Amino acid sequence: MICIYVHALVATGVVRNARLIAADLAAQGHEVQLVTALPGGEGAPGVAHHALLARAGGSRLLEKLRASIALRRHLRAIKPAILISAGNHGHGTIWCGSRGVAGVARVYRISNDIMRIIPGAPSGGLRRRARGMMARLIAGDAARLVLVSPTLVDTPAFRGATDEGRVRLIPNGIDAAAARARVGGDAPHPWLGGPVPVILAIGRLAPQKNFGTLLVAFAQLRGERPARLILLGESRDRAREQLMAQARALRIADDVALPGTVANVFPWLARADAFVLPSWWEGSANVLLEAMAVNTPCVVSRSAGNAAQLLVDAGSDGGCYGLLVDPTDPAAMAQAMARQIDPATCIRPGDRIARFDHAAVSDGWRALVAELLA
Repeated sequence: MICIYVHALVATGVVRNARLIAADLAAQGHEVQLVTALPGGEGAPGVAHHALLARAGGSRLLEKLRASIALRRHLRAIKPAILISAGNHGHGTIWCGSRGVAGVARVYRISNDIMRIIPGAPSGGLRRRARGMMARLIAGDAARLVLVSPTLVDTPAFRGATDEGRVRLIPNGIDAAAARARVGGDAPHPWLGGPVPVILAIGRLAPQKNFGTLLVAFAQLRGERPARLILLGESRDRAREQLMAQARALRIADDVALPGTVANVFPWLARADAFVLPSWWEGSANVLLEAMAVNTPCVVSRSAGNAAQLLVDAGSDGGCYGLLVDPTDPAAMAQAMARQIDPATCIRPGDRIARFDHAAVSDGWRALVAELLA
């Protein structure tokens, strides 16, 4: 039995990857179970789903503590050979919940930059020290650490695991043909496909995603030409209200929409005039791969994980497949968006996505599981 854990089956890149990993391992003949703290959500075809808690309740920290207790009971009952934490937000639950459970190999998938040492990013103080402590705990506990980007290899807390041969690099990938098949025929929003160019951003409405800077950049762009901005993503702690208040203060609220989360992002991406990822940090952003799969012009922060590797060919041709910007510079972001929404000047990804096919991800997880079960 292989268990794959995420806190909840919501519309995030981590969850989409967890579903893909679960489906791949099940297709390879393994018995797989998706385990979550909270019930509900879309699972993976042919994969059992077990929710540890009956309902959401209290703070996220309280949910994680309750889930840790329930996870220990569940692991002792089903005795899995491998327990995979699919993303950073689940690592604490896995570490706490698997204490004292013998015979299970723990795999922590590092889905995002833990230390976030980026000038200007909202990531310092006590929280950084707490993240560093947790990184050291999981690195010492892991049978394997899976990193989704080469940019994560230099994390100081992982050096011991690297020296001991317990680190594996399995970057995210995507089945581009399957992505294009999900585009569909109808525009999911009245702005898409209209005469005014639409810029699309996707991600949790959290400080990491740097949407405040994006709004400032969009206001500068909007002062020069007509445009609209759609932000898709989950909102916590009044983030949506705060972003809309900022949009009103910048006098762009009529051209900004925050529809929430959607199960299928491809109809949105395929019909947007440009996609923007302004994040302070990432690991390997699934949504960038998704935008590239449907050939949408991209504007991406230089600090967004492995974005430079995705959009710039380091080989002999030095090809460029999108625009990289400084996440602290709204003027540069505005100029890049203006270029990418103009059909005469935009740079599209073209067939670059073929370098990042999901088959390589499947092979990486197949080899990792074979190692641990040998």
